[in-house]
Amino acid sequence: MEHMEEQDIKEAKRARNFIWMAACDYDIEPLFLAFAPDGSADIYLNLIIGLEYKWYEHDKIDALFNQLTGKNATLYEGLLWIGLENVLYEKERQTRPALYDLRLEYAKKSLAGVNKNREYSRIDIIRNAHCRRILGKPSGLCKEDEEILHAFCFTPDMTTDEIIEKTRENLWKYFSYKPIKVVKPQGIYFLQKVAGAFHSIGKVSTQYVRANSFYDKNMASDTAALSMEHSKRYLLQFALQKDPIEAKRYVTACFGKSMYSDRQQAEMEKKLCVGNHKNCHLLFTRGISSEKKQTVPDEIDNKRERREILAFKKETAMQYDKNKEHFEKNMAVYQNSIRRLTESLRMHLETADETFMDASTHGRIKPSRVWKALYLDNPRVFERKDEVETPGFSVDILMDASSSRKQMQQKIAAQAYVLSKSLTNCGIPVQIYSYCSIRGYTVMHIFKEYDDYGVEDELFHFVAAGNNRDGLALRAASHLMELSPKPKKLLFMFSDASPQDDQIAGEGAFYKDREYTDALAVKDTVNEVQRLKNHGIDVIGIFMGSAHDSELATKIFGRSLVKIKSINEFADAVGRVLNEILN
Repeated sequence: MEHMEEQDIKEAKRARNFIWMAACDYDIEPLFLAFAPDGSADIYLNLIIGLEYKWYEHDKIDALFNQLTGKNATLYEGLLWIGLENVLYEKERQTRPALYDLRLEYAKKSLAGVNKNREYSRIDIIRNAHCRRILGKPSGLCKEDEEILHAFCFTPDMTTDEIIEKTRENLWKYFSYKPIKVVKPQGIYFLQKVAGAFHSIGKVSTQYVRANSFYDKNMASDTAALSMEHSKRYLLQFALQKDPIEAKRYVTACFGKSMYSDRQQAEMEKKLCVGNHKNCHLLFTRGISSEKKQTVPDEIDNKRERREILAFKKETAMQYDKNKEHFEKNMAVYQNSIRRLTESLRMHLETADETFMDASTHGRIKPSRVWKALYLDNPRVFERKDEVETPGFSVDILMDASSSRKQMQQKIAAQAYVLSKSLTNCGIPVQIYSYCSIRGYTVMHIFKEYDDYGVEDELFHFVAAGNNRDGLALRAASHLMELSPKPKKLLFMFSDASPQDDQIAGEGAFYKDREYTDALAVKDTVNEVQRLKNHGIDVIGIFMGSAHDSELATKIFGRSLVKIKSINEFADAVGRVLNEILN
């Protein structure tokens, strides 16, 4: 970790040198620095930052950046940088011929990792379109986003005040947003400080970052230093929460009280939070009760945290409305999906043996199951005739609810609704829950338990936030599945195969290669999947993501992996696997 920090500081110095060279001023202290995906100082973008100081009244531009706040600050700041890059390139391309090649290289590198099957944030979509334009290709944007990109094409004759005014006009016209005239705290990302529960501590674009983020002598002692994650387009802020009691109050206030007593909680964590998850915590919750949705517990006396909790609760309430509105708007489609899936499952259940032959690792071989040994790494291809009620299995659905799912929250809630209704209609016990990690706590939000009926509306409370500690979530799922009334248990895990968390893995100080991310986190998740399989639980991964992450998904789930191109295929994919299991 120490070497990584030294390297980051070195690259930050290089970035400043590029900026000073372009600005022709070695006394300025830039507000932003720019870095390439591998963590090195990006030559082209840092030159653009320097040119902004050369051509415009930088104190006014910096003030405008500091006025861009709120949940869409990422989008607003990104659009302003696109506009500045456009105009500064035009101003300098005649006197600095090298900018042409540098700009092309920047655009090519930015588009190199783009995957058409992956869902991107709006600013990433527009920024990628801008890069395609640089390369002389069609933007591929929808009409509205095309207009927005065009609106931020400033002209070389515009003054500082005109650029600021144009930016304000654009933000109001397209987003009904007016920049707030307040000064942001120092030492934060250009996209947004990761402080509240509703912002990701993990995946943040690395194109421009606040200069103070890289070296701040006044940084709080309980906040780990910022480090660049090499070979990725992400930054990680390891903001470790030292006081677990305060962390529990905060997380409980955001997500709801624990289902367990303090004694039960302690016993459960003693069993589950070990190894790579030592010093981590779990929160099993059914969510926030209606009377507490817009209040903050009195024990939260920190004003900033009270504001964050209220903001998160407001965002959660808004997301519930969006989830429900989406479902009702597409009611006919989803009801048809429920009918199709219900009929398909019933047909296969009716043709199954009345006594339900329990899959086993020994007994009489069943030819129709041999494919599972070949393609699903499942040795349970024999059968042992046990007198059990048909259907003799239960289904658990574990959904990743980290910030990477923000762009598809409505569809995830709707697909979960379809699954819940269909399985319940067929008499198959189903339990549905989501997971995310905040301040050292992995939050398991239980929407439906096995014996719950008519509670599908709870699934509209699905909301994405924070990180994902997949290994601990799988352990928690194993704990919840102990209550299954059936001998056979199936776990479907909706995952992006990218586990990462700000809480370190295991005990000890914050040191290199112990963060719960990359190879360590993947290996831990692989081990937990295998542990569940060894205990007779079939774990099936439902994956939707990039080609790179697809390799990781295969590593985690082996042949028990179903790849989908769209979240709209989620329910059908689960249905297909269930029908195959019943055959």
